Amino acid sequence: MRHRLVCDVMTCGPVCQAPGASVRDACRRMAEEQCGSVLIVDQGRLLGIFTECDAIRRVFACARDPDRTMLAEVMTRDPDTISPYESLEEAIRRMDEFGYRHLPVVDGQRVVGMLALRDLPIEELAAMHAELEYRHAFAERAW
Repeated sequence: MRHRLVCDVMTCGPVCQAPGASVRDACRRMAEEQCGSVLIVDQGRLLGIFTECDAIRRVFACARDPDRTMLAEVMTRDPDTISPYESLEEAIRRMDEFGYRHLPVVDGQRVVGMLALRDLPIEELAAMHAELEYRHAFAERAW
């Protein structure tokens, strides 16, 4: 099997919003774009990520008004990122280890894409199944 890179499967041109946009605006964009996250960007710099889970946990479960709540208040700040030139295996390991469903792809300081769990080819996941199972079992024994 060919060793693929993140740039081979990432979604180019991720959905971006300004930190002053409302949660409702972000949720509308996610619905329109059929995606589960938006990147919070200011002057080309990645500030954070806002996901469906953030909307549920930090906004709706806390009875915050989505029209008055700004993304800067509820985003995950300084999210982990990955280079487009990293191996897909490394991306899968990181997403699995930290429970990420979305991983921003950054080349230097520039946001170039998004890697979502649904972007991962099933054959890559299958090829890594034994390793991921071992890592899970090891983590469980450590606790």
